Amino acid sequence: MIEKYLISTCLFIIDEFNTRLQEKTIEEKRYMANEEFSEADLVVRLGYPFKNMANFNMQGKGHDIVVKQKGFKIEVKYLRNFNSYSQSSKARNKTYKSNKTIWYDSFQKDFDWLCTEIKNGEKGNVAFVIGWFNVVDSFSKILQLGQGKGCCPKVNVTRCNLFPFIKYNTKTMLTKDIEYRYYRNLKEYTVDIADIDDDINCMFIGNKNDVFHFAIYY
Repeated sequence: MIEKYLISTCLFIIDEFNTRLQEKTIEEKRYMANEEFSEADLVVRLGYPFKNMANFNMQGKGHDIVVKQKGFKIEVKYLRNFNSYSQSSKARNKTYKSNKTIWYDSFQKDFDWLCTEIKNGEKGNVAFVIGWFNVVDSFSKILQLGQGKGCCPKVNVTRCNLFPFIKYNTKTMLTKDIEYRYYRNLKEYTVDIADIDDDINCMFIGNKNDVFHFAIYY
């Protein structure tokens, strides 16, 4: 049930950014993604179709979007690059953009919440939505999908299996070789989680030429 509302909303948001940013350079798009857009912006856009029925939380307490009349609870995560420093760059007083450094905060925490809710019988009423601008050449640059730190770690297979819309090179097993499976756009897939009777479904929304991408877990 809940995904029916979210899919159409995500498509409208993608269309909005495709139209707004069609004349922008890739550098301008990256600047907007990293400096001008925030998770709160995404929360408001996703909740807008519910109008006055939706309650928003911007303080880190409770759920990002709650629609009491329908019993819906939605967690939202916006993925972007953050300023970071290496030891060598500190000496040169330079920054570079890196992916989120804590896997638990960027994905696992909200995914675990969804698993618990579904296990408790809330299938159809809860969802976890992640969104990001399509401005980097690999999904691994905005989400920590490797086994360790560094610019090019080995793939963490357990993590990658949570994203049915990506694939990694089985020969190199390096995060830099992770690619999107765009042919899986708008198709429902199942994420296997132990000890949960109901399926956890995932839908990826985005094409190669789209400025923005979504993944919905429900």
